[in-house]
Amino acid sequence: MKIKFILMILLLCSCSNNNFQGHVYDYDTEKPLRNVSVTINDQITQTDSVGYFAMKIKSNSTIEIFLKRKGYASKKLFRKPDSCGEFSKKNLNENRIYLYNQESDFFNKDEEIKKLNHEARTN
Repeated sequence: MKIKFILMILLLCSCSNNNFQGHVYDYDTEKPLRNVSVTINDQITQTDSVGYFAMKIKSNSTIEIFLKRKGYASKKLFRKPDSCGEFSKKNLNENRIYLYNQESDFFNKDEEIKKLNHEARTN
């Protein structure tokens, strides 16, 4: 009985803190993006020279990730932890996040779709 209790405490302690990390890349060039503002549940950090970011977050809670950099389309993502409160590398394709440059064809198509959707709702 005592051993089960100790194992349960160890399991709960191992799931108490989490480090969410990833890399941010330019969609067209696949080069890492530095100085991207990364906001996770109201905590802010920036990517380094290789596009890397890391932040300690509360385990067992859904996170909202907002990425922003001048000249790029902003991106908002939501992620849920696994049963132990961890964010597996499968969660974001090994935590690789891509942003569209505002001069990208994909950015322009996305803006056109948003405009068409807005027009359709107002008509």
